[in-house]
Amino acid sequence: MSEKAKVMILAEAGSHGPLPVSFELATVARKLASDIDGEVLGVIFGGNELDPSPLFRYGVDRIKLVRGTSFVHLKDDLYAQILSEVVGEERPEILLAGATSLGLSVLPRVAAALELGLTAHCTELKIRPEDKALLQIRPSFGEDVMAVIVSKTKPQMATVRPGVFRARALESPTEGRIEEISPPRDLSSGILEILSHLPLEAPPQSLQEARIVVAGGLGLGNKENFSLLKELAALLGGAVGATRPVVELGWVGPEAMVGVTGETISPRLYLAFGISGAVQHTVGIKGAEVIVAVNTDPQAPIFKLATYGLVADAREVLLALIRRLREIKGE
Repeated sequence: MSEKAKVMILAEAGSHGPLPVSFELATVARKLASDIDGEVLGVIFGGNELDPSPLFRYGVDRIKLVRGTSFVHLKDDLYAQILSEVVGEERPEILLAGATSLGLSVLPRVAAALELGLTAHCTELKIRPEDKALLQIRPSFGEDVMAVIVSKTKPQMATVRPGVFRARALESPTEGRIEEISPPRDLSSGILEILSHLPLEAPPQSLQEARIVVAGGLGLGNKENFSLLKELAALLGGAVGATRPVVELGWVGPEAMVGVTGETISPRLYLAFGISGAVQHTVGIKGAEVIVAVNTDPQAPIFKLATYGLVADAREVLLALIRRLREIKGE
C-alpha cells in the first residue's frame, strides 16, 4: 500500500498554543490535501508549555512537536536545520508557511539547504487536476497582474499571506496524534544569540483583529480629508486602513497599509472611501464579509468587488456619517 501524500505546514506558536495564522494554514492545507488524497502534517516549535492540539480542530492529522527552552523565541537558523531534517524524513508534496517574520526567514533557509524552489506571498493556492501540481498564485509585474507559478522541485514550497484564507474549524476535530521529536544531539547551537527580548507596544486595535475597517485612498484628495477616516473609525470602534499611494504621501503611517505590500485582512465590514480598487489593494480585502465602496467614478474597479456601492463624493459621505453617528451617540 502506497504512503499517503502529505501537505506539511509550519505552524506558529504563541505562549501556550498555535497562533491564528496556523489555523489559516491548516484550513487551506486541508483543502489541498483532499484534492491530492493526502493528509495534513503540522510542524510546530515552542516552549515547554506549548499545547498544539487545537490544530486538530482545523484538519491537521499529525503534529510534529519540537519544544523546549531553546525554542521559546525564533532562531531561524535552528528552526530551518530541524525543519529540513523533518522534510527529508516525511517527503511532503507541499510545504506551506505564513508570510510572517517566521515563515519568511525560515522557509528561504530550508529552500536553500535542500535546493528547492519557493514562492512567497501567495494569495491563492490550487491543485491542477491533470497532474496534481500546486498552482501558486501571487501578484507580480509591479503588483498589477496575478502570476501563476508551478514549482519544478518537491516539496512545492510557498508562503501564504496571513488573512487571505479564513480559518474554518471542523465540526468534529480530527483524531490526530502528536509526535514529539527531540532535536538531534549534534544540532548546531546556531550563529544567532538572543541578548534580550523587548515586547512591542501593541496599537489599540490592529488591522488584523479589527471587525470594522475604515479605509481611504487618493480619492479623498488631501491629508485633512483623510483625517476624517480616523474620526469615523473611532465612532464605529474600528481601525483605519489605507492604500499604498496614501501611505507614500505621508497621510497615514505604514501600519495602516492594506494590500500586497501591507496587511491582508478579513473584517466583517470594510468601508472604502476614495479607493479605485487596483488589484494590489483589493487582494488584501478579499476576506472581508461586507465591502461598502464610495467613489465618484462609477467605473471604478472597487465596485465590482463591493457588496454595496455609492457613487458620491467621499468627503461628503464621511461628514454625513460622522454627523449622524454623533447624533445617535448624543455627542
